[in-house]
Amino acid sequence: MTITVLIWMVASIFILHDFEEIITVEGWLSKNKEDVFQIVPKRFHQYINQVLPRSTAGFSVAVLVEYIGIVIVTFLAIFGQGEDWTLLGILSVVTILFIHSFTHIGQFLYFKRYTPGVVTSIILVIPFSIYFFYYTLSRDFIDWAMIWWSFPIGFVLMLILNQVGLALGKIIEFK
Repeated sequence: MTITVLIWMVASIFILHDFEEIITVEGWLSKNKEDVFQIVPKRFHQYINQVLPRSTAGFSVAVLVEYIGIVIVTFLAIFGQGEDWTLLGILSVVTILFIHSFTHIGQFLYFKRYTPGVVTSIILVIPFSIYFFYYTLSRDFIDWAMIWWSFPIGFVLMLILNQVGLALGKIIEFK
């Protein structure tokens, strides 16, 4: 395995994980909406209704926006491998995907049933992320300081992409 292959795999792992969500989210929400609103605290109901696309098309638009951002970060990391900031970008994506996987596991445990994204989180995202951290740390591509910086950078990057994507996804649903 080379660092180039590993970097390219980030976008692949992301889209495989999100395919699980895209394929299952609409049906899951239609079957579980009432249970979700009974379990989730009331203060989050308005946010869920306003932001979360309910259709496959709307959710796909949200995923597309995130994917475009991840592909840009991937290209920057591939073509700027000698630069720490480009590796920090791709590391930030991996860190957030890794953390995001545990939200799927938490949802699975909280709702006591399958939730979209939990399967690929367990079999793809978490093992890949651990390997990414191991490989890049053991070969001195990254260090622990970069890992710590990847948390806030990844959070801001994905928050922006996620909120823009969700907003565009809701617009598509109203057309």
